[in-house]
Amino acid sequence: MFKKSKYPADVEAPESHAQGEAAGLASSESELRYDRIEPGATEGSAEETARYIADMVGALAMMAGDARLDLLTYLLNMARVEAELQARQTETVK
Repeated sequence: MFKKSKYPADVEAPESHAQGEAAGLASSESELRYDRIEPGATEGSAEETARYIADMVGALAMMAGDARLDLLTYLLNMARVEAELQARQTETVK
């Protein structure tokens, strides 16, 4: 996925570090596949889905904030708040 590097874009990472980082990323990336459903797994409830979305969008909002992308940060935080509201609404319906 997207991983911040400690090396600036115009500086090439040392070869041994870059290879080790790529190998680590490849193994961890295979665990983060969201386009495949594991055998035996069932879809989550609406509440679980909304909470998951809130967590993911919150992480994106933090990334946008770190990059000083103010409008994007605001919009992502609004999406996070909406997902949290949806999670609470589905929680109270049960």
